[in-house]
Amino acid sequence: MSDPLPIDPLDKALNHTLSLPGSKSITNRALILAALAEGTTELEGALFSRDTRIMLTALDALGFETSIDEARARITVKGLGGRIPAAEAKIEVGNAGTAARFLTAFLALKAGGEYPLDGDDAMRERPMSGLLDALVALDAAEFKFHGKPGHFPFTLKAKGYQSGEAAVDARASSQILSALLLSAPTCSTRLGPAGGTVKIVCPDVRPHYVAITLKMREAFGAAPVETNEAGTYTLPSTNYTAPRSGRYAIEPDVSAASYFLALTLIHGGTLHLPNLSGDPLQGDAHFIEVLAHHGLRVDAEHNEWIAVCKTPDAIQRGHREIDFNGISDTFLTYAAIAPLLGGSVRITGIGHTRLQETDRIAGMAAELSKLGQLVKEEEDALTIQPKPNELRARALKARNAGQLLAIDTYEDHRFAMSFAVLASFDLLGDGKPWLAIKDPNCCAKTFPGFFDALESLRHV
Repeated sequence: MSDPLPIDPLDKALNHTLSLPGSKSITNRALILAALAEGTTELEGALFSRDTRIMLTALDALGFETSIDEARARITVKGLGGRIPAAEAKIEVGNAGTAARFLTAFLALKAGGEYPLDGDDAMRERPMSGLLDALVALDAAEFKFHGKPGHFPFTLKAKGYQSGEAAVDARASSQILSALLLSAPTCSTRLGPAGGTVKIVCPDVRPHYVAITLKMREAFGAAPVETNEAGTYTLPSTNYTAPRSGRYAIEPDVSAASYFLALTLIHGGTLHLPNLSGDPLQGDAHFIEVLAHHGLRVDAEHNEWIAVCKTPDAIQRGHREIDFNGISDTFLTYAAIAPLLGGSVRITGIGHTRLQETDRIAGMAAELSKLGQLVKEEEDALTIQPKPNELRARALKARNAGQLLAIDTYEDHRFAMSFAVLASFDLLGDGKPWLAIKDPNCCAKTFPGFFDALESLRHV
């Protein structure tokens, strides 16, 4: 593990343009869809990070032809119309939730295939049973567990999809439903040449990433799918096809944008984020509305976001309560800068984040408490009472002892990036570091160049 990284505060208002990497969620969905489709697809603006490399490595192990041009952020995949070449392959999913869920449902296509799957220690604790139970109910796969039932590691014996219906519990992660929506209706399985229908009943799921999945299916030739009040998804057999142009553009990572929007809020100035539309696929775009309360304004009309904060000295506001359920990846961004925002905040709708890369509620409570903030932790919420004077006192005490305050990141990229935003604030007024980030390399999961991007804002 690398040494803690001191963060130099930014010393001036922003006046920059910053190109964000592609979305991890969209890149990994696109890789699955491109492999399922008939024809060759070139993914433009693709993300190259630990999670997407895990997906690429798995596709290569399964016999798919892929090529990468990292300098131009492009990946080319030759799709095989729902066929998986390799009947046997060992798959490692690391701690990549998208790879873990999407590949598991994908592998069930290969009737007769047998695939051992495993992940990092953290992945072995993350929820998979909702997906595994659904695949068994659909008679698409059976599983032999080599540890705790319902968790990695396990061996998947694929049986192929057939017409059928399954109740799906995706409360722990919407990726469970998305995995089935991507692969379950694909042809060349037990659905047979005449096709068939897979029906999924999933009444209690956070909808935002599911909406991304449904829109992306359409981009690869699938018919639109709607759900009813009971959460029923009726999926006719589908022949995915590569887009007519042969290209699919990956949207920049809006979750990553949250860090730089927060930076603009606390430092003031103007930041341009190119290639983001006014109607992005990603629901985390609604984080703009959270920061608007504090005075950040974003123009998102011309395939570029222009973020402006004219008065960073006036961003403090009174108590508020915010439901982050639909934008939960950004709750850490907001919580980390809460010491600078004046009144207390109660962040709700985040219970599911206890089951992500780490227990994010407990981790955030621990790190903010370490910084002298008053924190109340609930099962589904976090209340933060800012104590800026205590934060300064602890930073000064550490400085006088020849040290810096240091943030534990729990092998979770979002802790590293969120607290780097707080650390960029010149808390002690001398332009010198006061906060360091432990294990900064954990950002390789989704944004390997994050700290380079942060450093680029020091230069005009």
